[in-house]
Amino acid sequence: MCCRCSNKAKRWWSLGLSALICLFAIALGIAWPLRVDSAIKKQFVLQPGTEIYDSWLAPPVDTHLELYLWNWTNAEEDYTLAGYKPSLEQLGPYTFREIHERSNVSWHDEDFSVTYYQKRIWHYEPQLSRGDLENDIVVTINPILLTIGFTLKDNPFLLGFIDLIINENKEEMDISPLYKVTAKDILFEGYDDKLLKNLLDVVASNPGLADQIDLPPFDRFGWFYGRNESELYDGNFTIGTGVDALDNLGMMRLWNGLDRTPYYRDECGRVVGSSGELWPPYQEPERPNVTVFSSDICSAMTLEFDGAFSLHGVDGFKWKGNDKPFDNGHNYAETSCQCTAVEEECPVLAPGTMDVSSCKLGAPATVSYPHYYLAHPSYREAVEGMTPSKADHEFMMALEPTTGIPLAVKAQLQVNLDVKQYGLTIFQGIPNVMLPVLWFRQTAQLTEELASDLKLLLILPNIGVYVAIALGVVGVVGFAVSLYCSLKVWKD
Repeated sequence: MCCRCSNKAKRWWSLGLSALICLFAIALGIAWPLRVDSAIKKQFVLQPGTEIYDSWLAPPVDTHLELYLWNWTNAEEDYTLAGYKPSLEQLGPYTFREIHERSNVSWHDEDFSVTYYQKRIWHYEPQLSRGDLENDIVVTINPILLTIGFTLKDNPFLLGFIDLIINENKEEMDISPLYKVTAKDILFEGYDDKLLKNLLDVVASNPGLADQIDLPPFDRFGWFYGRNESELYDGNFTIGTGVDALDNLGMMRLWNGLDRTPYYRDECGRVVGSSGELWPPYQEPERPNVTVFSSDICSAMTLEFDGAFSLHGVDGFKWKGNDKPFDNGHNYAETSCQCTAVEEECPVLAPGTMDVSSCKLGAPATVSYPHYYLAHPSYREAVEGMTPSKADHEFMMALEPTTGIPLAVKAQLQVNLDVKQYGLTIFQGIPNVMLPVLWFRQTAQLTEELASDLKLLLILPNIGVYVAIALGVVGVVGFAVSLYCSLKVWKD
């Protein structure tokens, strides 16, 4: 370009161009990551037009719900005999593809939050299931009778009245201590319960009873009856959008318009943690725990940091459920507020299960990890069929720390019923046991295609740095060559 220039001009041109390349490399190395970081942050807030918003409305990752039922195999034996234990057989999984939809979305610019309802839609996936949803027979305890007895245990007059109705009509109404139904009916379709129908009629004609006995607002019973495609079942959520601060993205502000639930005391009743699907970006590797709020248990659940995690070449961190979430104050004082009894009587439950009776329409229900994993041995020893294992029954979640995108989720819990006579003649001699009735596993995992896109996003800030380094090398080498030529070749 300057072959006819004087040696002095050649020296200035070569040294100046090399210096300019070095300066450009330095500027690129500083500015590129900042610009990319700024662009990423703009996309990781929940507002229309951002990538996070589109993924929140239509999650790109398939979620699956696996349902397992516990079949009481020796229920026909005389359970009043000494030494009797319920023998349980695990049926399933009955697997469903789960789709989430948001509705009635309301934005609150004054505090950078959004309120919405969540509809969960389940589609049965027979090819991913084991067993026959239509025809598998399940024998389990009668949850309607248990709920009646548990709800009225402190009202002997009304309990005696209901007990009389049951005893006089148990043949006509086909009332039994046990249910024997298909898996489909006990899960989604619901079981036609004559006792429930009659009690609903009695309560309807005597409004004063409605305050004394909690009954489901429908005349059929199924664990997921009325939930599929329901917009209202999970309640409404108010979460932070992250516009004010990225740490607030997806964090719960209110559930059903309240910042605490009425079901637990003190800290245990606070509405805190993530909604579960949105997580703030730039997670710190040393973060000791994360908290998820679950409408299924009307409470927040804290997970413990569990080290590094990798999926499809994307590195992240993992958190797991330990023994603390269902401790009831035995080993962790801060969990004593889980107890729903009079505070002076707490703790009532051994560690490993959490009382959710007030959260679940008055049924004497508890939640635990599947197979009583990490629970007190007394729960497992009271029944036969429990085989807990970390590999199969651990509650876990993994996040990519820079973006906060979930890499893998395996959320699994077991529903148990506290079986006792509760003053009902029909339950006379029934063993006192915390009886597992079902457990579920909710899974979601980043696909290889999405992992490839995520890896590209993660290396994007480094691309400019690599180019800057390459240009810097060229500039330094060019400067050295120019300096040599200036001293040895381009002499005046």
